[in-house]
Amino acid sequence: MSFCRKSALWGALGGLCSSVLVWGSYRFFAVNESQSRADVLADQFIISAQQTLFSMRGQAVSPAQLSTELKASFDRAHALRLQTRRDADLQFYKELDKIARFHLLEKTLASRAASEQKSLTDVEAQLLPRDEATTDDARLLYEASDPSAPREGFAAVRPQLISYLNEVRRREALEKWSNELRNKGEWSLAVERPGAIPNVADLNLEGLPREGKSQANAIVFVDYLCEGCVPFLVDFAKHLEENRGVLKPVYVPFPYTRPEISMALARGSLCAHQLGDFSSFHLAALTKSDLLSEVPVFELAKQGDFKTSDFRSCYRSGEGLAELLGRAQKLARSVGLMQTPAVVFQGQLFEGPGLLESLEKAMRAAAKQGQLTKRGDENKRR
Repeated sequence: MSFCRKSALWGALGGLCSSVLVWGSYRFFAVNESQSRADVLADQFIISAQQTLFSMRGQAVSPAQLSTELKASFDRAHALRLQTRRDADLQFYKELDKIARFHLLEKTLASRAASEQKSLTDVEAQLLPRDEATTDDARLLYEASDPSAPREGFAAVRPQLISYLNEVRRREALEKWSNELRNKGEWSLAVERPGAIPNVADLNLEGLPREGKSQANAIVFVDYLCEGCVPFLVDFAKHLEENRGVLKPVYVPFPYTRPEISMALARGSLCAHQLGDFSSFHLAALTKSDLLSEVPVFELAKQGDFKTSDFRSCYRSGEGLAELLGRAQKLARSVGLMQTPAVVFQGQLFEGPGLLESLEKAMRAAAKQGQLTKRGDENKRR
């Protein structure tokens, strides 16, 4: 288990069966009220420049009355307070989403098992079809998570890795099945999803693949194996080419689907970026999407404008890769990522079906407000 805890993968892809903490102090609210209770709580949580912080000698003191240095200290503390509240609300929302899906599964299993006179296991196998993880799958994950790990260490963690991969596959199947039912209107959450996505400019994106060298204005979470991700990424690449310089994305690896394979692709993409040719590796992965479970990451690397030996050295040394993958997971959590494909743009998180259409609509709105400029326009200004 120690290996799994150290793995950059483990934190982001913990199984659905982990314990769930539900805060009794959280208040549900009606979404059709003119101003929801959540809005009221948010208003109370934000301190205005004129709001009294404390009193001194009978006089009220507000943030606006503080010295420049003390006002800066207050602003930092207030920003941390707001972010902490948002993180807590977001974590609750995600845990509630898990609970709702499991409740739906429990009720459906019990109903179907009773009516069809089958065991719960047999009914689940029909509802959530999936392949069981093998020793080879576990070995792939072991090697991809830490290529420098001694091979003889695999035997000790093999049972935990197989169990973990089976949990991940169960969750993938559960999400696919429950998403289909949600799209049909059979279930929904009575709690609104927290907003206020952090600004791209405020996030630590150093070392992650990006288009060009200018300030990024979008984040693209990359999972080469998720259903719908590759078609979106292909269309997104065409869109970037047609609107060169308008969107300036940073690509954040998110090895969510089939982690025993997607983790290797994530490491490979970071190495390709470090060697100066992320685009070639990225496009090679997209064009071979149907074969990614069979094509070794080193075969994809042959498409890059760098030495294969340098790529192997980067991939196996793991220098800086664990830190980057860990930071990628934190980015995913900070924006509330719950599915892929996903893009962060203009303070909004775009996910799932219809993503590109929604993103294009947001881009048109930003362009009308003068918030987007093409690279050619930037060059003219220089």
